[in-house]
Amino acid sequence: MAHPNSQWTDELTCLVACGLLPKVPASGKLRQSADAAMKPSVGPASGLTSPGEENIFHSSKLYHAIYKCIEEDGEICQQNLPAAALIITSVAMEDYACKHSTKARLLASQHARITRAMADQEVAAKKSKVACEHEELVRFLLSANPKEVVDKLLDVLGEPEEQRKKLMVIVSRHGPVDLAAILLATKRAFATGDTSRADGTGSKTLGGLFFREEKRYKASLSRAAIQAMLPPLPALRSYQRDMVGMVLLSWGLELPSEVFVLEDARGAGGGGDVEMAESEEMLRSRWLKLADCWNSNWLVSSPPNSGKTRMFVEVARGVIQSKPPGKCALVVVLVPSVILTTQHAVVFDLANLPGTLVGAYSSDNQLMPKVWRALFIAAFSGSHSSVVVATAESFANLLKTGKAMLSEVDLLVFDEVHHCKDDHPYAIIMSIYNSMPQTARRPRVLGVSASPSSEKNMATLDRRMEELLRRLNARLHLVDSEDSEVAAILPEPTHLEMWVAVREIDQQVVMILQDFAMYAAAQIGKSLRRVQAEGSTAMADKEQLVQALEAAMGTCFTTLSSPGRQMLVNALDPLGQWLSKAREFAEKYPCPNLDLTARLLDVVRKAIELVEDAGVEGALPFLGRKAAVLCREEVSAHGGVFNRASRTLPPCPKSTNWRILMLSAAVAAVPAPAAAPAGAPGAVGAAATSRDSPRILSSLTAASSLMPTARGLAIREQDTGAVATSPPDSDNRCGDIQLRVSSLLQHLLISRDISSRICDKALAEDCFASGELKETTFPKFWALLQYLQRYRDKPNFHGIVFVRTRQAVFHVADKIRRAAQLQFVEVLELIGHNSVSRRRGLSLEEDRHGRGMTDSQQHLVVGIFREPGRKVLVATSAAEEGLDVPSCEFVVRYNAAATGIQLLQSRGRARQRAAEFCAILQEGAQDVELHNKSRLEEANMHQWQRNFAESRGAACVSPGARG
Repeated sequence: MAHPNSQWTDELTCLVACGLLPKVPASGKLRQSADAAMKPSVGPASGLTSPGEENIFHSSKLYHAIYKCIEEDGEICQQNLPAAALIITSVAMEDYACKHSTKARLLASQHARITRAMADQEVAAKKSKVACEHEELVRFLLSANPKEVVDKLLDVLGEPEEQRKKLMVIVSRHGPVDLAAILLATKRAFATGDTSRADGTGSKTLGGLFFREEKRYKASLSRAAIQAMLPPLPALRSYQRDMVGMVLLSWGLELPSEVFVLEDARGAGGGGDVEMAESEEMLRSRWLKLADCWNSNWLVSSPPNSGKTRMFVEVARGVIQSKPPGKCALVVVLVPSVILTTQHAVVFDLANLPGTLVGAYSSDNQLMPKVWRALFIAAFSGSHSSVVVATAESFANLLKTGKAMLSEVDLLVFDEVHHCKDDHPYAIIMSIYNSMPQTARRPRVLGVSASPSSEKNMATLDRRMEELLRRLNARLHLVDSEDSEVAAILPEPTHLEMWVAVREIDQQVVMILQDFAMYAAAQIGKSLRRVQAEGSTAMADKEQLVQALEAAMGTCFTTLSSPGRQMLVNALDPLGQWLSKAREFAEKYPCPNLDLTARLLDVVRKAIELVEDAGVEGALPFLGRKAAVLCREEVSAHGGVFNRASRTLPPCPKSTNWRILMLSAAVAAVPAPAAAPAGAPGAVGAAATSRDSPRILSSLTAASSLMPTARGLAIREQDTGAVATSPPDSDNRCGDIQLRVSSLLQHLLISRDISSRICDKALAEDCFASGELKETTFPKFWALLQYLQRYRDKPNFHGIVFVRTRQAVFHVADKIRRAAQLQFVEVLELIGHNSVSRRRGLSLEEDRHGRGMTDSQQHLVVGIFREPGRKVLVATSAAEEGLDVPSCEFVVRYNAAATGIQLLQSRGRARQRAAEFCAILQEGAQDVELHNKSRLEEANMHQWQRNFAESRGAACVSPGARG
């Protein structure tokens, strides 16, 4: 959502400055027209609490209001009116859509929780020292307005003015009770010395501690909420206790009493747990036979919803209980996604493992070297055992930097172990494991997955399984889905396929965008050849870049010239591989024009993908929104001065290290009003300082004098002349290309030869259709709309719609909010993190598609989705693996699964016995190939498992033993 001090119309001046549009209507007039069109659905909570007809997201009204505004202005020719309206409405719609988004829903939910917490606080009777500090601080925060609170925090934490916006968001999000708890946690972290940076390179600033504790606080609330919704852990089923008993006995460890209690075969309502019918001696004998003298690692393949987490929790219990007196265990459970950290930690909490602390670690609560060292010392000294549930990458980083050692771990669990290949962190961790000396103490390893591998060819599949087992140094234990006890508890989703045709307009737009991408690449290459490079390294780098571009264009041209081109959405992949090289070159030899034009090519590639996922209705607004962002960044890159026709651009500042340093120094240079009377004009936080400052804030102020502050570090960097980036090599330099991204955008969106085809009035109107949607809408969405309408009369339901890209997630969710036929649905979005280190894209603050979701946001979304209601979760692959929502009764694949693993995992999210799995497939598109491929791979995996069970007559095989 836009910052209160900014407006979506601020983006439009750059469109004029760059020459993309000759003029835009006055900002005030545009905003007034847009607000009137969107009323009454402009409020953040609209459409979120009680979906109904009045809460439709009226994007159509927004488009027509902006079109009329532009037309009345009379500065843009009739031919270019649709393109101008498309661009401006796309920018406006992003702002208004954010107010209907899942993040707005999260904010409303947090406010409700804060209100409840404040009521609880008022009736609290305990008056301990900490409680008194908390109460005193809450009273202070209640008496001050948000601006005063932020002023006080900036002063106490020593943060520069640039953090005001971030602090204002935190203050608005949490309210007094939660904010007081976060400040108390900050004080506690300082008092206990928990101040280290995540990479171990010194101490955090006091503000850094505060921001970290705010993330931890949100994560803890999410974990508590999930735990409150889950029932107690059930007793083990017979196939689960067979796996636990076999693994623990193969390692020579004690068996917990839980393996000798079996769940009542009649189910949850059949009388509870019963004692084992078989004697302990008989059970031990069978489990030792299953182990077959194996004493190393295990890979367990068990179907979705068969209780894999329950199994490795009991294995962990056995490891912990088997430690000798005076020693405790350190168990590490690695997961591939943030969502699973909290989900698994909650299950461990419910298990009540003896003398064990459970921690969930991700970017919101980082597994830092100091934390790891404390956990190891606690286990080694016999203080307590620990279960560390962490993302694989965070633990791999500790191992690679030597801050943790595998020899310190007792049990290492890989959840969704099929990721253990190539350069995945799982594979990196196992390479470290396998490189350890034979005499070194190694952890016991347990890998679990519903789908260890999937391949189209059986021989290749057999080889992949052998490689996985060898990498893990493991035997395979198979939980057979055809076993009667297993089959009795597994969901059996009804399979449904909905085939739709490709529209001619979508094919045409794909080809237009592909042709434009080739044209733009040719123009970039032409301009790049004219650039002068100095120095042998720069000249060689430039020549390699030119040659790589020519080779990529040649490959793309061959593909695009082939018969049956139509919906080849991946035809520009070779060009996409060149883009990363171009952007690295542009960063090495500062070339903003090259960087922006390369980014435009990336935007066009994503728009082509979006045509297959969302039709032109999704692709064109995406292009319009990104056009505004690219124009703004062109203005920023050139310092607000554009040489075309000696035009001076309005200032569009882009935050840089130099600006931060100068502004920080200016803030610090302002003398503090030392003797200013309470409430005097000009005093910072006058109302706040007029009251006695709470003791905790005084303590934090004192702590700030002993710690580095962001403001102080910025000033010291300025004083010493230090900058974040080193200057380029003076002997090697390269000029920038003269081609501007705005000129390419004009060719794509405004020029006479293309505009009439890609952006006519009727097509632009269709992009923003809302209300009672018609059958002419994008065929895939129309099929989804028809499918969801089947649930209209159900008072409660939960379903997941899987899409391929983040852009498609928000488009599909927004379209559901825009459709009158689907106003009974509460829609939520779920996407993964944004990885800045892996991807260079548009500035992250520009839109919700690029920012990704934080750990706490993901957990909150899942928590809201689990609550009763008529809910649909639109998600990327971030929700495919391990997400457990027992009430989920349907899964829709809006895009075909790319692999057999993806197909099996996504279908496994449908947890109810009478669930449905629906695949919406587009004829003549990539869906067909992927659908056939994923089904073949899944069938091959099932056949491999059947062959394995028949050939062995038992459920284990050692690496290299086959054949």
